[in-house]
Amino acid sequence: MDFLLRLAFWRKVHRYLGWVLGLQLICWFGSGLVMSVLPITEVRGEHLRKTFVAPDWSQTISPAALAEQHPEHQLKLSQQGAIPLYQFSKDEEQLYYSALTGGAVAPLTEAQVKDLVRLQYQGNAEIARIQRLQQAPFEVRHLTTPLWLVQFADESGSSFYLEEYSGKLLSVRTNHWRLFDFVWMLHIMDYEDRENFNHPLLIIFSATALFFTLSGALLLPWRRKKRADLQQRQANTCK
Repeated sequence: MDFLLRLAFWRKVHRYLGWVLGLQLICWFGSGLVMSVLPITEVRGEHLRKTFVAPDWSQTISPAALAEQHPEHQLKLSQQGAIPLYQFSKDEEQLYYSALTGGAVAPLTEAQVKDLVRLQYQGNAEIARIQRLQQAPFEVRHLTTPLWLVQFADESGSSFYLEEYSGKLLSVRTNHWRLFDFVWMLHIMDYEDRENFNHPLLIIFSATALFFTLSGALLLPWRRKKRADLQQRQANTCK
């Protein structure tokens, strides 16, 4: 009798777990389906990108004098369209100098941004909005500000984010990316940052789902036995 009571208790636990896990299982399977269907190149906006043509570095000056002025910075080669640049980086600080003259590069104007973004946009849509941002939107929260936002009036809902001095394309966001980001949030259950794959809530639900599956497998033989016994009793009653 005690065994039957314990069995009934675990059946009840299993049934309630099924109700609790049902919605999240739908989210897991549904989000996995969406992520597998969306072409990853379109999610990343690669089909909308063009790269700058490499500038001519044959006439550039040596960066040695500039490097002496910024000994703690890391030197990188960059460009502003066809103009070669020296980029000095330290943490979030970015300094740009013309590799042709050695002069400091000023932040881009809106007119310059329009010209530079056209060189990097693989499309013909008109610019719907252009804005210099002091704070990064959530969809590009990892980018350093200030930066330029250029939105195109295309079917993809494209948003191009450009560096404020070089005009380099830092990130592309589209409607496909936004949908992917939303279902990714549902998949990993990180509803705040959408980045932590080791989120405690995900671990708890995953462990619970595993327990639900294993307990169902263990309870199945007894369920079949109970059904067989019931059918046998019904058969005996008919006789």
